[in-house]
Amino acid sequence: MDYYKTQTEFNCGIDLHTNQMYVCVMDPAGEKLVHSNIRHNDFGYFLNRVDPYRHDLTVVCESTCNWYWLADACFEADIEFVLAHALYLKHIHGGKNKNDRIDSKKLAHLLRTNLIPPAYAHPAARRPARGLFRQRMRFVWDRSTLMAQLGMNQYAEGFEPAPGRGGNRDQWEENILEQYTNPIHQFSARMSMEMIRAYDKQIGMIEKRLETESRKDYATELAVVKTVPGIGQILALTILYEIDTIDRFPTVKDFLSYCRLVKGSVSSAGKFKGLKGSKMGNAYLRWAFGHAAVTAKRRNPLIGAYAERLTAKHGKFKANAILGAKIARAVYFMLERSTVFDVDKLVSAKI
Repeated sequence: MDYYKTQTEFNCGIDLHTNQMYVCVMDPAGEKLVHSNIRHNDFGYFLNRVDPYRHDLTVVCESTCNWYWLADACFEADIEFVLAHALYLKHIHGGKNKNDRIDSKKLAHLLRTNLIPPAYAHPAARRPARGLFRQRMRFVWDRSTLMAQLGMNQYAEGFEPAPGRGGNRDQWEENILEQYTNPIHQFSARMSMEMIRAYDKQIGMIEKRLETESRKDYATELAVVKTVPGIGQILALTILYEIDTIDRFPTVKDFLSYCRLVKGSVSSAGKFKGLKGSKMGNAYLRWAFGHAAVTAKRRNPLIGAYAERLTAKHGKFKANAILGAKIARAVYFMLERSTVFDVDKLVSAKI
């Protein structure tokens, strides 16, 4: 784990909430200079309170769901901002008592002593598009849930799932309704199908808008990533917007860890205790590379044969994880070196 190294004389910890923020400013010796609650997140009032220290100040807050505005406000005010990794931070500053006042003080102390595990503060210009991609993924997952539920309902009644799921929605609905004689079952199927069609429409609109936006941000990178079998336009853009820039990962190991494709280990006194950290990292990249692995082995014969050898040795689930990690590794070097995908390198790797 890397830690942020503060370079300012004064350091400010902020325990941020939706309608208030508890602020603690410290000097290098750990003396509290400001320690108070600011209601309604009044940033103008915050600037007045920290004005004597503003010329050499760093602000830190945890990576909760509401940090965007604070990062942007600090940037506009020319104040150094650090985003603390909330999950990693939890393992560092535990204590018997916990409240906003204590949390802000601990954040300031950790920043002052260079013990803040930093998270990546995504640039404001690209956050809206990334948010739209995440919204699309949630819609896709919700639609998949509805489609799976339709199939399970048919199994429950002793039917085989009706054909046509991936094609024409009208024909698929007709095939389902032909199986049912109960009018309530038919009504339920129609309601689910209406929701699926609504998701189809919204997902299509989002994809059209995102393809337009992506031309401004990732024209070259998109062409590179799409050379990977199994990664199309939307999946490539999902990966790129979650990465933002490959330069922020010093090594490929850092990248794979961020993608949730490797686990941490626990050992003590020379004894291996087990694995941990499977949910530390970016869930969207973990899903994207997992999906790319499943698709790639279907579309490319060489990758398909390689996946079969992985499955024979490790089992299907672990084989998919290994293949996803290898594709992610390839994408890292492709973006770093601006080179296209080389399938021979991937399939020649040791199993």
